[in-house]
Amino acid sequence: MNIVTGKIIDQQLPVWNPDLGTKLATEMHSVSQTGRYTKRSAVRIAIMNVIRDNTVKPGEMLPSEKELTIILGVSLGTVQAALRGLQDIGAIVRRRGDGTRVASGSSFGESVWHFRFVSKEDGSLLRLSDQRTWIDVITEHGIWSEHLGECDSYVRIRRVVQLQNDVHAGAEMFLNASSAKGLTDISPSDLVHANIRPYLEERFGLATKSATHLVKTIILDEAAAEIFEFVAGEQFYEIHASTWSQNRNPVYFQRIYIATDACALVF
Repeated sequence: MNIVTGKIIDQQLPVWNPDLGTKLATEMHSVSQTGRYTKRSAVRIAIMNVIRDNTVKPGEMLPSEKELTIILGVSLGTVQAALRGLQDIGAIVRRRGDGTRVASGSSFGESVWHFRFVSKEDGSLLRLSDQRTWIDVITEHGIWSEHLGECDSYVRIRRVVQLQNDVHAGAEMFLNASSAKGLTDISPSDLVHANIRPYLEERFGLATKSATHLVKTIILDEAAAEIFEFVAGEQFYEIHASTWSQNRNPVYFQRIYIATDACALVF
């Protein structure tokens, strides 16, 4: 059996694009060679790369989980974890009996942030296409302290997020450092193409059960513009999300910036 060239035992073509196996294997090798990613992250990024370059298009099939283990040279558990992460951000749709498909422009993942960015023209979902992430620890207090309390230190996760239609957003998440022990030990690359909410629950037991939101429009200042690579002086949405656990303990505070003329918001 030669999965990479798109052949199976009975020599019939698979339901997925026969060029896809070769491209996936090439992407996996390229990502893995950098030495920056865990296997789970490398699989997630390799699949996202073939989605972004249209090797596999919205609505088309991906190889099965077992086929992906052969193509990518990883375990079944690694493939399943990577696919769960891609499903969390709305990049793929998995249905029993139908396999895994690239999500269409109108598909929503069940846990994509606390809201969705959509096109102002047709209301279609602006899916995540790329991001860069930084993790650090800070001791200063700010608006996040109003939700988390005045902690000795906070873990801050900053992201510059690229969406479809050349839309990008800036996001920063704050957590009490004592409740997020170990978070600063991970590589920021582990969060590339990942939804942080389920990641925090799975990896650190920080489950979010409820949230409140505040949306306002602002004229972006120089400091935020420099951090997130925007142009200062333009009108932006500033979105706050305050989250709680099942026991009403604060989990994290998130602040997001996106230009008001770039998209609409759906909650």
